[in-house]
Amino acid sequence: MNIEAYILIGGRSSRLGRDKASVKFDGVSLAERTANTIERAISPSRTTLVAANEFQLLSLAGIELSLPFVFDLYEGRGPWAGLHAALANARSEWILVLACDLPLISVELLSLLSEMVADDLDAVVPVQPDGKVQPLCALYRVKSFLEIVERPLLTERPTPPLRAVFEEVRTRLVEFDEYKDLPGSDHFFLNMNSPADLQRATEIIENGQNAR
Repeated sequence: MNIEAYILIGGRSSRLGRDKASVKFDGVSLAERTANTIERAISPSRTTLVAANEFQLLSLAGIELSLPFVFDLYEGRGPWAGLHAALANARSEWILVLACDLPLISVELLSLLSEMVADDLDAVVPVQPDGKVQPLCALYRVKSFLEIVERPLLTERPTPPLRAVFEEVRTRLVEFDEYKDLPGSDHFFLNMNSPADLQRATEIIENGQNAR
């Protein structure tokens, strides 16, 4: 199946102190690591960076990552805007959306999720070990989501949690029990928000507790 991939590099990175996409982790930037993982997992027809603005792209200067990019169409609306930009620019029926600040996501997990895409579904999304749905590591049927995601962006009201997008569509929730046997599953959704998170993720890699 033809699947495009979109890597979200937006976000304020206020606690980390620098743009997340350019942060070096395990020898490469988070953006490069995410792109490499996606390529190995699903060989997408196209991989595109989604940035909030041009300044975030400038942070990638000097990094050997020649990928196309798009910008949020709704400024300052967080992950809703990132997901919307991906959907609005998609050329394929399905897209994979993955945030670059989830560097412990593995090839095996993405492969498993992509294998669950089906004609009678609109989304495939994992449920974290803590029971929360993770919409920034998920597969979306474009025509089913574009209007749903854009709707709250057309108003001035605060957007709800992004997981709300799954309430109106046929969603395959992939429970933790379904992927817990994959190497590193306990750490897949460690979010790189702070220097402490970066240190913890580095220790996990150095101790061989995660597989790519």
